[in-house]
Amino acid sequence: MSAKIGCFMIVTGVIIFIALSLKILVQPFIPEDNFIHNYFPSTELVFGIPILFGVVFFCGFGIYILKEVLKENIPFLQNMERKYS
Repeated sequence: MSAKIGCFMIVTGVIIFIALSLKILVQPFIPEDNFIHNYFPSTELVFGIPILFGVVFFCGFGIYILKEVLKENIPFLQNMERKYS
């Protein structure tokens, strides 16, 4: 079951990558009145959604790492806390 889910995720990712690459690389050379423009999202969404997901991912990852580091009782952090409080 997990192999099928993994295969589905890979195929979906490749299809999205190909579609968005065509949007960015080929669509600017197609005339504006062509029907193909109806099938692609706007350029703002094409760039904005992955940037938003990246920022959310890195913020979540940073919070997780910070939580794990603070949980460890590292002497360096304890000394800094005493120095600045």
